[in-house]
Amino acid sequence: MNRKVFSQATISESLDREKFGHPLYFYDSIGSTNNEAKILASNGAPEGTLVVADEQTAGRGRFNRRWSTPKGSSLAVSLVLRSKLSKTQISHISILGSLATAYAIEYSCNVSPKLKWPNDIWINQTKIAGVLVETSYNIEVPEWLILGIGINVNSGPYEITNSSYPVSFLANIIGHNVDRVNLLQQLVHNVGILYSQLGQSSIIEKWEERMLWKGQHVAVVNSGNNVIEGIALGLAPNGALLIQLHNGKKSEIYSGELRLK
Repeated sequence: MNRKVFSQATISESLDREKFGHPLYFYDSIGSTNNEAKILASNGAPEGTLVVADEQTAGRGRFNRRWSTPKGSSLAVSLVLRSKLSKTQISHISILGSLATAYAIEYSCNVSPKLKWPNDIWINQTKIAGVLVETSYNIEVPEWLILGIGINVNSGPYEITNSSYPVSFLANIIGHNVDRVNLLQQLVHNVGILYSQLGQSSIIEKWEERMLWKGQHVAVVNSGNNVIEGIALGLAPNGALLIQLHNGKKSEIYSGELRLK
């Protein structure tokens, strides 16, 4: 199968009937799609605005880790959303992004990714993709949200900082290159489908079906380097990680780096 040229025209055509992806801003090279999407959102860009870059030179993940995207190799995309989720439900956006990414990869590559709390997509015990959500609040509800998604498609990133886990890319796993236009279309399509489930228990249940290390002994290291250990049970309704501590009590974890013990 011939792969489509990754361009404004081919991407726009593939998203013609999708709920999101309009308007589309395509860049041959950009520092960060999330930064560009934040500027657009601040200037009134409508929900569904999509920023896509063929090359991303200053992408970032959680804890400001750099995650650059080589030209012609991967997906770096950011969507402007204007959901009225409460602050306690805002993690549902990351859950949506992770699920939509997993579904798109499964459809396009015939593999079944796992989801590592809070926002990573893994295959064969290696990271393939990640999600970064950024928000601007107006009193108690977000004025806008940016759903940023990066997928290593036909090669790995040329720069990763502070990575504590192995990283790979789709072509390395399935043995051939992947059409990025089709993968992007599937990603946007699944975001649109899952968007109506935000704030509902069903989206939590779907995430837990793919949860990495569920039922296993894990450790979470927070920003203060404190370690919490226990059995990973799943997610709380607000998206927090549920861990059963050694004393039998359950604890909700809201942030940190999850590791297998």
